[in-house]
Amino acid sequence: MQENKLSAPLQFAILKKNDMNLESRLMNLDEYQKSIVTSQSDLLVIAGPGSGKTTTIMHKVNYIYEHNPQSRILLISFTNKSVDDLKKKITVPSQITTFHKLAMDILEYNHITYSLASPNLLDYLIKEYLKTLDKKAQEKLCLYLHIPTIKDDNPQFVSLCNLIKTFINLFKTNNHDYTTIEKIANDYKDKYLLTIIFKILFLYEEEKKSQNTLDFDDLIIKANEVINKTHKYKGFDYIIVDEFQDTSQIRLNLIMSIYKLNNATITAVGDDAQSIFHFSGCDLNIFLNFQKYFPKAQVLFLKNTYRNSMSLVKISEDFINKNPTQIVKNMQSMIQQKEPIKLKYFYNPKKALVKVLEKIIPKSTDIMILARNKKDIYKYLSAQITFNNNIVYYKEYSFPFLTIHSSKGLEAEYVIVLNVEDSIMGIPNKIEDHPILNYLNMEIDKYPYAEERRVFFVGITRCKKETYLLIPHSNPSMFVKEIKKSYKALKN
Repeated sequence: MQENKLSAPLQFAILKKNDMNLESRLMNLDEYQKSIVTSQSDLLVIAGPGSGKTTTIMHKVNYIYEHNPQSRILLISFTNKSVDDLKKKITVPSQITTFHKLAMDILEYNHITYSLASPNLLDYLIKEYLKTLDKKAQEKLCLYLHIPTIKDDNPQFVSLCNLIKTFINLFKTNNHDYTTIEKIANDYKDKYLLTIIFKILFLYEEEKKSQNTLDFDDLIIKANEVINKTHKYKGFDYIIVDEFQDTSQIRLNLIMSIYKLNNATITAVGDDAQSIFHFSGCDLNIFLNFQKYFPKAQVLFLKNTYRNSMSLVKISEDFINKNPTQIVKNMQSMIQQKEPIKLKYFYNPKKALVKVLEKIIPKSTDIMILARNKKDIYKYLSAQITFNNNIVYYKEYSFPFLTIHSSKGLEAEYVIVLNVEDSIMGIPNKIEDHPILNYLNMEIDKYPYAEERRVFFVGITRCKKETYLLIPHSNPSMFVKEIKKSYKALKN
């Protein structure tokens, strides 16, 4: 039977029609977005706040599919929420997933059976190990911690448990092995602490092994091992990774294995200035050295912000570029706002938040309240302002309350940042990492409070109109002093 084929003129007419539809859609994009959407090469896309990152990703996926419907597209994002949002916006065939679900899919594809370890297993083992030491070992631990007895309500004991958990998590997510253990054992003087940590690490690994379970980091490590061993997984022509600044070493390894296996094209999208999860194993060096891992890659910028005013762009860029290793972006905006950051000094925090809300509410109820720490909200509560389930209530109005870390990717017309003060738990947060953690997570630079500067940058760039900083008169944050200097420079 003869295969039905379209005539050449008809094929050309259909292609021409599709190109016209595509061209009309691309007209809605700016020049930077278009260049990213239509690029055929490996890309690192540096996307500043409010620059249309999601829109660009959506159009790129559509562009790839419309040019070749046989293309196999893998789109990775970091949270279930962001994946769900992308799935609503992208309707063409593609695999949209988190890293952990991708790892599960790889194991299932290769017929690897496993169970997930309890998310509380590590916490349980740390406390169980320390509390069940023999009497002599318990006495030694109490002496080490300067406490009379080991109890869950003792801050020093809780701090030790948190340190051990952080060490083990960083050890795994940065893909360290026994060579690292040997190096730390040779270099680090506190052998007592090292012995405790490594005994618990081995206990944790043995416990999972005996139960045939994997934790979330194990999933990614195991998936990478399986791909490199079997060379079997779905073929992907294109890999797109959102929020790439939050990539860890084990995630990079998995991406590179899929990339090499399929000779794929990669597009990584993110913003080095919004890398604020160093404590959980994210390594900004991967983003800054992208071309070391993908030598053929171009670096392109999304340079227009559709959220922040031009004056806020100037203030926030002047602030973040104090970090020597931050990539200079020179963002542009058509939005004009005379004073995008309002500095509100106060003596009484309970009255301060009421005054700001009374000022904003007549203009808009699209308000987001942020703080460096979750407990910061409590000093602002009163008979007028109540708080429940991450919502702040004032009269008949309600406003979301978030930590700055959880606000990343979100926006509101008006943003209020609480507790912009100079204190241990203020902005910047001045709690230093335990020196043992430096062996596991390399600092990008030694500039003071580099990551805290990025946290503050994220906070002040969530607004579409104005950000209000609530500052105690007695001890304003050092960051406030810098913001005031930027304002003065703008006026001059």
